[in-house]
Order: sequence, then structure tokens, then C-alpha cells
Amino acid sequence: SGGNTTAVVSITVNDVAPSGLSYPAPSAYTKGTAITNLTPTVSGGAVTSYSVSPALPAGLSIDPSTGVISGTPTAVTAQANYTITASNSGGNTTAVVSITVNDVAPSNLTFAPSTQTVRQGSAISTMVPSAAGGVVTSYSITPTLPAGLTFNTSTGEITGTLTANMTGSVTYTITATNSG
Repeated sequence: SGGNTTAVVSITVNDVAPSGLSYPAPSAYTKGTAITNLTPTVSGGAVTSYSVSPALPAGLSIDPSTGVISGTPTAVTAQANYTITASNSGGNTTAVVSITVNDVAPSNLTFAPSTQTVRQGSAISTMVPSAAGGVVTSYSITPTLPAGLTFNTSTGEITGTLTANMTGSVTYTITATNSG
């Protein structure tokens, strides 16, 4: 009977926070080869944004609205962990994704010269390797070279002066290796 008054009440309803974020366990990827998209699974409320820390390897990206990780890695990257955060108005949840980017495997290994005939006490012409694919990080040889000849496991070069007395022909297997 004496009148009325009003008040404004503000009510915010937040979504249920996302939870249980996970990604398929990726294997190592190869530089220059597109990855199979990594699609997240998440429970709880609807996710409104995804983010990653630290930044993904060069060439890979995360879609901020779907959380899908995709792309073609452009640089070799040691194994590292990346924290993905899924958020909405109710909060957030995280998952850790481990990613490694290996180099392209070496291929088509050749030597110049590829064969040599040498006598005991004679120096060989330095044999220099060449390979396609990624950068070779080490070389190995089997069987062991005869006395006086040296095999460089870093460069793959064969050098030296044959001091062993040998006859016949020997075939050596040389392997070029990198992270791929």
C-alpha cells in the first residue's frame, strides 16, 4: 500500500567445465610428410576454444575451435611435450601430447669412386659418400676395413694407405643413419 521498489539481479549460468581431454598417442612423424589429423576426445561441457603451449613444431597447427592438430612438419624436432587446453565458460581441462619429428631417412647411398684396386703400401683415392633423403648423422661399415685404411663414422669417407697384404676382392656394407 506504500509503493514498490525494484532491484536488478544478474544471473550467469556457466557451462559444465570440460573434462577428460585426450588425444590419440601419436607416433613419431617425418619431416615433409603430412600427419594424420589428431582429433581430441573430451567429456563434460562443450568446448569453446583450444590452445597449446609451447607452440607446436613448425608446420603443425591446432584449430582453436575444434582442437584438431594437423599439418606437415617442416623441421626436425626432438621429442617434446605440448600442453593442450580445452576451455569453456565453466573452466578448462588439459592434456599433454608428445610429438617427435624425425628427418627423412637417407636413401640411395653411393660412393665416388665406388670401386678401387689398390696394392699394399699404396694410398687409395678418398672415397666420398653421397646420399639422398635427410641429412646423414652417422655411418657404419661391415666388415672392418683392412689395416691402414680408415673409415670416418661422421663423414663416411674412406681414406688411407693399405698396409695389409691381401688378395682378392672384398665387398663392404656401409650404412647411413639419421633420426628417420
